[in-house]
Amino acid sequence: MKAAMRSAEPAAAHDGGSAPRRAHRTLPPGTVLENRYEVQRVAGRGGMSTVYVARDLRFSQVERLCAVKEMFDIDPDQRVRALRLVNFERESALLATLSHPAIPKIYDYFPHNGLIYLVLELIDGQDLERVLNNLNSPFPEEQIIRWAIEISDVLEMLHAQKPDPIIFRDLKPSNIMLRASGQVVLVDFGIARTIQGRQRGTMIGTEGYAPPEQYRGIADARGDIYALGATLHHLATNSDPRLETPFTFHERPIRSLNPDISDDLSAVIMKMLSYSPADRYQAVSDLRADLEDVQRRATFLAYGLREVPPPAALLVPDPALSLASEPLTITPVEVVDSSAERKPAGKKRAARRKRVETDTITDRVVWATQTSDEVRGSAVFDGQSFIIGSYDHAVYALSPVDGSVRWRTRTSRGVVSRPSIFHHLAIFGSEDHNIYAVDRHSGDVQWSLRTGMPVRSSPTVTHERVFIGSDDGQLYCVDAASGVVIWKQRTWGPVRSSPVVGEAHVYVGCDDTYLYALDAERGKVQWRVPCGGPIHSAPTLTGSLVIVASRSGIVAAFDARSGDRAWQHPMNVSVVSSPKVTNGIVTVGTVDGQMVGLNVANGQHCWSSRVANQVTATSLVAGDTGYVGTVDGDCLAFTVSTGDIVWRHHVGGGIVSTPAFGAGVLVVGSIDGRVYGLATGRREQEQLELAQTNAKGM
Repeated sequence: MKAAMRSAEPAAAHDGGSAPRRAHRTLPPGTVLENRYEVQRVAGRGGMSTVYVARDLRFSQVERLCAVKEMFDIDPDQRVRALRLVNFERESALLATLSHPAIPKIYDYFPHNGLIYLVLELIDGQDLERVLNNLNSPFPEEQIIRWAIEISDVLEMLHAQKPDPIIFRDLKPSNIMLRASGQVVLVDFGIARTIQGRQRGTMIGTEGYAPPEQYRGIADARGDIYALGATLHHLATNSDPRLETPFTFHERPIRSLNPDISDDLSAVIMKMLSYSPADRYQAVSDLRADLEDVQRRATFLAYGLREVPPPAALLVPDPALSLASEPLTITPVEVVDSSAERKPAGKKRAARRKRVETDTITDRVVWATQTSDEVRGSAVFDGQSFIIGSYDHAVYALSPVDGSVRWRTRTSRGVVSRPSIFHHLAIFGSEDHNIYAVDRHSGDVQWSLRTGMPVRSSPTVTHERVFIGSDDGQLYCVDAASGVVIWKQRTWGPVRSSPVVGEAHVYVGCDDTYLYALDAERGKVQWRVPCGGPIHSAPTLTGSLVIVASRSGIVAAFDARSGDRAWQHPMNVSVVSSPKVTNGIVTVGTVDGQMVGLNVANGQHCWSSRVANQVTATSLVAGDTGYVGTVDGDCLAFTVSTGDIVWRHHVGGGIVSTPAFGAGVLVVGSIDGRVYGLATGRREQEQLELAQTNAKGM
């Protein structure tokens, strides 16, 4: 266990601005600060600070641990002590303004006995320098690329801060923590600062990792790119740059030290390490694009494909958006006649492909219910109500007749998890880190379970057990009636995919790029296979195959028992939606707006239909008809066997959720904050009702 923050200057003490009175002594275990934080042990000690592991006594029912960073200074120069105090206070203010999974959270800040204390999230893990030293050999390329992309993500966020970018300025393996979940976290923001243009300042950094211009007091985004390159060079070669002459990376080519690293990744890192800032990547976004391309090319080559498609400019909606807190408002409900049937779209299929049909039903919107923020989650119909979450921190039960709110249950953050029904309970996850079970008739919370991070996965309930993933990297198996954890299995990345359960195994995708098969009874990993990119979609089981899609653009089928690959189909663009199977056809949407049909037996392409600019939602399939939402704001019906569009209806905002059906109404959520109830024709209703009956009988 290691604390979130460290420092690395000579040990010291300070007494709030006056001359130091004594050498600093560490606090003994049992010391209580602010009548709240009980010191348990020292986690680390540096030149101007000590970090303790402490228990937050305010949470008396659980052991909530945190990191308490104590600043001290014995420098005889009062001006130096004052500068260090300012730096510490700046670190506190800086962390308090940032929100990112790869940045430790700040909880508190207070003075005590002439010292200053910062209370931070305690990071469960080790820094990469220690991990590398323990390993005593370079890391695998796949792991390096994944970490590099994660770090690029947080650097891109820092550099985009307004009004001034934040430059980290001391990126190195010892300032990158590896959580037990496999995610990386940047720590020690003590020398990070906002930077205005090419403003000069004091050279701060670590020799070997710091770029040449930083020695001249110049810091900008390209300096962080250089330091990340030096870090990646270290991780890829196990050659410590602090032991070498500065700026000599080109005399130590990566592949000469580790031939297992590809030419592609080596070229990216060496460009990052160019002596002149003008020769490096000019923005982290450009670096990240190349890293993702390297990752994608490696995936295609691993699948034995000769031609690697060029990278596509992808814009996939991120569910982690800002959360509104405005009061709930319900729009007036308008009920329209939904009895009219759709007339034939046209005489020839070719004509249907060229000309999108308009509805003969006057207005498919039967009702529309307004929430206070985006609705990105999918609904479930429990036989009486549609239950659906919103980013306004609530879950709603809506009447299928007119969309009126029967109950609303609050959580602390947004809900994108689709609820599952177990007897009288509706079970779902929330971005407030909890899994909830609420009474589906009243909305009263029956039990809740805290996980380590937001829960964006949707639960699967079977045999009185709930299977659900969390961003903390765990797949949880929970007793559905009580919320007691039966087992949990750790992966190496956030689990946002929704699990599917077979006879003996539970299958789930992960951001670590792997599809996992776990023993459903005990949670042990039976097999795992790489899929080339993060997996956000849910796998689907059909016969002896488990089919999954990944952000790498590959749809693949594996033997459900052994994990042997049966076939794979490269889509050439990222896939977020989950594959669905009916009548021997696998249908899936892509982020370039295609709906694609594949042969379930061999993965061969059957048809493609361009339906929108982006399709990230998963379709609802009933018989030979599929229903899917698009980012453009259309809900459409298509023929599964041919891809022909049957009808489409535009709502007020993009749709990234899966349609749900019940009581003759098709329900979708939209990022305009509304939940829409749409009318369907008689034949469609019959197909949907038959599909529901078959699903219940499985």
